[in-house]
Amino acid sequence: MPYVTAWSTETHPAATVVLHRSGQGIGYADETPYDRDSDGVLWIRQAIAQGAGKALFPTVHALRQRRAISRMLCQVCGADTLEQDPERQLFVLKDVGRPVGEGELTTAAPVCPPCALIAVTHCPHLREHVAAWVERPVSWGVAGVLYDPRTLLPVPGEDIVQVGYDDPALRWVLATRHVLSLQGCIAVDVNDLAALTTKSCPAQAPPL
Repeated sequence: MPYVTAWSTETHPAATVVLHRSGQGIGYADETPYDRDSDGVLWIRQAIAQGAGKALFPTVHALRQRRAISRMLCQVCGADTLEQDPERQLFVLKDVGRPVGEGELTTAAPVCPPCALIAVTHCPHLREHVAAWVERPVSWGVAGVLYDPRTLLPVPGEDIVQVGYDDPALRWVLATRHVLSLQGCIAVDVNDLAALTTKSCPAQAPPL
């Protein structure tokens, strides 16, 4: 089961969004230090019960996605991809009619080569895909729900927006995903990775 997949018991507790005490941005009425990341971004709350209930394909668990992105963990098995290859990481994205471009923005975590072959075979979302070795996956920003500073309600017509860390709108976003900018991209055919999959996947990361 993919490491980043959410489960039916991992629900979103009710939380009241209010104006932050600074007057600049949103917060929770009962906010705790755990509700924000190291960049001060407010994150959606979600229960942690990996493996309990039913797997919700293709829903992603917010905290595990954030952890996989920040630590370069394989989104399928949860292993540390930096230990396997500190010089480059493999990213497999849904095909949108072009190769992975320089500076491509994505919320996808890397995958290890053995898991890449499994993913493109069994995941409907990736049946049509593009892949690349990436030398520098750079933390760019977050994706989430943008709130209106006047009404403190989600902006009408907006779904999930991507906002960079240098954007003032970041204070008004309730984050659900971490976003990377992929730098140093070299296109690769996943089927050519068979030679790198003679070993099974590394040990899976502990549940989170």
